[in-house]
Amino acid sequence: MLVATGAAATACTSVGEPVSAGTTAPVAAPSRLWPDRPPAPTPTGEQHEDDSATNVPGFPAVPSGDIHKVNPYSVIKAEVAAHRKDVTGADGLDEGTAAKLTTCDGRAPDCPLRPPVYRDLTGDGHDELIMGIEMADHLVGLRCYTVTGGRLTRVMATVVQPTSIEIAGRDLIVWEPAGTPHYAVRSVYAWDAHRRYMEFKSDEIRRVGPAPSPRTTERHR
Repeated sequence: MLVATGAAATACTSVGEPVSAGTTAPVAAPSRLWPDRPPAPTPTGEQHEDDSATNVPGFPAVPSGDIHKVNPYSVIKAEVAAHRKDVTGADGLDEGTAAKLTTCDGRAPDCPLRPPVYRDLTGDGHDELIMGIEMADHLVGLRCYTVTGGRLTRVMATVVQPTSIEIAGRDLIVWEPAGTPHYAVRSVYAWDAHRRYMEFKSDEIRRVGPAPSPRTTERHR
């Protein structure tokens, strides 16, 4: 009886003492597969020709540098006027949306522009302007603007099909359907100080639906 009590006492630890998590897998360096195969050649030339900061065409100077003094609806109208015939790419719009944007002021119920959002995405202490254009097939033209040298500059333009759009810190995060139930694609865009553009940073597939119940898990074992 005394021996059993002693063994039990040995197996216990005092409150607050570290407890072993068990054995861990050994650390190993990456093992390259098919090392004898030649690597792909390094691309040459500019790799981001369509992803660079551009001044908004035909838009007047902003000498104050304050983007809050810019009419956000006039920004989109200026871009539509300059790219009226574009149907693909960052400036691509379907005909119905483009027609509505020519007269949109944010007050009409059928205006495809979402309310403007202001956030400091570059970290310089000044807000950027974020605009969303609702298009056909639940697509959204997502665009960001800043003021550089007194000129309104577009620093992001992409088309997404979002379930939601978020800002975390200075990251712009877009959630889109993954094509698999209970999963979504999480894409992150972040300011690149070298290129002075909101770069596509990463994307990953994440589970967003409810976890399977213990009974369901048990049935599939």
